[in-house]
Amino acid sequence: MASPTLSKRRRRLSASSKRPRPSRPSVPALETCPRARSRRIASNVAYLSLAELFCRACSVFVTITLMKRLGGGGYGRVEFAFSVVFWLVLLVRDSSDVMVARELSRHPRLIKPLVDHVLAFKTLLAVSLFSVLTAVGRLTLEDPADWTILTLYGLMLFTTAIGLDFVYRGTERMGLLAISLCFRTIFYGAGVLAFVGDASRISWVPIFLALGEAGGIALIWLSYLRTYRLPRPRFSLRFTTILVNRGKTVCAIQLSQALIIAADVLVVGVTSSWADVGRYGAQYRMVTVILTFGLIVQHATFPTLARLWRHHPDAGRNALDSLVEALMTALVPLAVGVTILAEPLVGLLGSSDYDGAGLLLAVGIWRAPLLTIAFCYQTTLIALNRETAGVVSLVLAAIVIGPLVYLMRLQFGLVGATAAVLLIGLALVAAGFHSLAREGRRPAWHHHLGRPLLASAAMVPVCLFLVRWSVAVAVFGGAVTYAATIVATGGLERARHWRVAFHPIDVSAREAEAAEPTL
Repeated sequence: MASPTLSKRRRRLSASSKRPRPSRPSVPALETCPRARSRRIASNVAYLSLAELFCRACSVFVTITLMKRLGGGGYGRVEFAFSVVFWLVLLVRDSSDVMVARELSRHPRLIKPLVDHVLAFKTLLAVSLFSVLTAVGRLTLEDPADWTILTLYGLMLFTTAIGLDFVYRGTERMGLLAISLCFRTIFYGAGVLAFVGDASRISWVPIFLALGEAGGIALIWLSYLRTYRLPRPRFSLRFTTILVNRGKTVCAIQLSQALIIAADVLVVGVTSSWADVGRYGAQYRMVTVILTFGLIVQHATFPTLARLWRHHPDAGRNALDSLVEALMTALVPLAVGVTILAEPLVGLLGSSDYDGAGLLLAVGIWRAPLLTIAFCYQTTLIALNRETAGVVSLVLAAIVIGPLVYLMRLQFGLVGATAAVLLIGLALVAAGFHSLAREGRRPAWHHHLGRPLLASAAMVPVCLFLVRWSVAVAVFGGAVTYAATIVATGGLERARHWRVAFHPIDVSAREAEAAEPTL
C-alpha cells in the first residue's frame, strides 16, 4: 500500500504532466526578425540621409551667403575658428560615443548607467578643453575680435558634452536624430540670414550655431526623459580608466581623423592672410559638406556592421562591400562633376575675393571619396574589435599631414596644400585595405569602381555641353545621364544586392532550427 506522501507526489506529477507546456517559437517566426531589422536599417539610413541632404543643402546656401556678406577676409576668420574647434568637438564626442554606441547595440540594458557616467566624463573633458582653447587663443591671437569668435565657437564643446545622440545611434533609432539635425540647421540658418548682414556682425555666426545645437540636443533630451529617468551624472575614476583603456585606440582614431580633415585649413590659417584663408576655406567648406554625408552613412550602418561581424563574418564582408560600392556610386560622379564644373560653381559667389578658388575646388573635391573610404575601413576595424590593426597608420598620417601641407603650401601655393591631403588620403586607403586583408576581411575593391567610372565618363560631355546655358542645367543633365547609364549597366540589380547584404543573420533562428527534434 502506497504511503499518503507518495500518493500526493504522484498526483502532483500527474497534474504537472497534463499542463500545457509553452511552445517553442517556430523557425519561420524567428526568421521574421531579419526582415524587421533590415527595414530598420533601411529606415535609419533613409532618415539620416534625407536629413543630411536637407541640412547640407541649407548649409551650402548659408555658407554661400556668408561668403558674399562677410567677404574673403571675414569668411576666412570664421572658417579658421570653426576648424580649430571642430576637431576639439570631435574629441569630446568620439572619445566615448563610438565605444558606448557599440556596447549599447549589443547590451541595451546598460543605457541608464552608461549615460550617467558618460555625461560626467564628457562635461569634465569639455571644461578642460574650453579652458585650454581660450587661454591659447588669448596668447596667440593679436586681434581681440578673433579671440571672441574663437571663444564663441568653443561653446559647442558644452553642447556636444551634454548630447545624448549616442543612445539613439546605439539602439538604432535614427528618426529623432534626423529631426534634431534638421532643427539645428534651420535655427542656425534662419538666425544667420536674418541678423548677419555684413562683417560687422560676424560674432553672431558662432552664437546662432551654438544656439541651434542646443535646441536640437534639447529635443533628444525630451525624448530620453519620457522613456528613462533623469540622468544623474557621476564621475567615476574606475569607469574613466576602463573607458580610456578600451577606448584609447578609438579615441586616437577619431582624433586623427579630425586632424586630417582640418589640418590643411589650420596650416593655411597660420601661414596666410585672411583673404587667402577665405579663398581656401570656400572650397574646403563645399568639400566638407560632401565628406560629412559619407560619415553620416557610416554612423547609421555601424551598429549593424558590429553585429554582423560578430555573428557571421561572411555577412559582414558582404555588407562592407555593399557599403563601399554604394558610397563610390554616389561620390565618384560627384567628384567628376565638380571637377569639370568647378570654375562656374565658384563663379556663383559673384565676388573677386574668391578668384582662383575654382582650381582649388577641382583638386580638393577628390578628398571626399578618398577620405570617406579610408575612414570607412577604419570604422569597419572598430566594428571588428580590431581597431589596433589600423591605428598606427592613421596616427602616423595625422602626425605627417601638418608638415607635408606646410611644405607643399610653400612649394606650390594653396593648390599644394589641398594636394597634400589627397596624398595622405591615398596612403590611408591603401593602409586600411591592407589592415582588413591581414584580418581576412579584404574588400572586393575591383567591383566598386568600374560602373561608377563608366557612367561618369558618359556624363562628362553632357555637362560640358550644357554648361553653356547654366550650371544648374549642366548639373541636372549630368545627373540624368549618370543615372541612366547606371541603370543600363545593371545598377538596379546591384541596389537590390546592397539591400540583401544588410539583412542581419539571426543566429538564434539557426540554433532553434538545429535544436528541433528530428523524427
